[in-house]
Amino acid sequence: MSQPEVANMTSAHQGRRAGHAAQAAPWSTAITATTETQVFVRGAALDEVIGQESLPAMVLRLWRGEAGTAAEAELLGACMVASIDHGALSPSALVARTIASTRAMPMSALAGGILAFGELHGAVVTRAMRIIATAPHGDGVQEWADEVFRTERGAGRRLPGVGHRWHQHDLRAERLIELAQAASDGHYPAAVRALAASVGAHVGHPVAVNIDGALAVALNVLRLDPEYGDFLFAISRGFGLAAHIVEERDRERPMRTIDPTSAYYDGTPIPNSETQEDAQ
Repeated sequence: MSQPEVANMTSAHQGRRAGHAAQAAPWSTAITATTETQVFVRGAALDEVIGQESLPAMVLRLWRGEAGTAAEAELLGACMVASIDHGALSPSALVARTIASTRAMPMSALAGGILAFGELHGAVVTRAMRIIATAPHGDGVQEWADEVFRTERGAGRRLPGVGHRWHQHDLRAERLIELAQAASDGHYPAAVRALAASVGAHVGHPVAVNIDGALAVALNVLRLDPEYGDFLFAISRGFGLAAHIVEERDRERPMRTIDPTSAYYDGTPIPNSETQEDAQ
């Protein structure tokens, strides 16, 4: 079936559903078409890719408009895994749990958690992607990073992608950068490491690349529009928020006072663990 036929069937199908509603101005979309029996996303019939394409592969198709390679899908999947949760005391989890404690609808608690994302928590991947994308190839990367740091500091803005209030070294970020390095020419990993070096030189001690910076590197390697950076983090973290919402409902009494500074981990034992959590 040709794409115009799919589009025409979509229009007819939706027209029947609309009945005698007032006619709206015509508009178009290049994302999804539906027929009486099938749904086509970026030209791929979902019934044909179900069981064949992974979720990350389908997201690449949806966001880039083209199918990615297996290696690219694996890298995007790694980004999702790296972002999935950071404990019960992260700001978004605290908000989601507080709403869940009122026995509100689970979707309301999820929406509340996502609304907690901001400049200091969960919503700077897009800005980090844009900054890293300006890095020069070859020589001059450290000079570029120093200038970026001076510009951001002079404007009173926190440089995204480096530093963490809890992790001196974030193994999530290091692993993700390793994967991005293996999938690229190393340009973006070099850029974010140069930014970390600039900040470290200013504060007088080493500063690590954080998960935002690692995500920015990987998503630039995947050639995604920077606008998708914060979406990727929010959607991935939504899985973790869902787990906190269900646990709050199942384990805690309603309308409890939630201590935002201390929570004790009693799950599957982990090596070299301390029971007290801290937030992202």
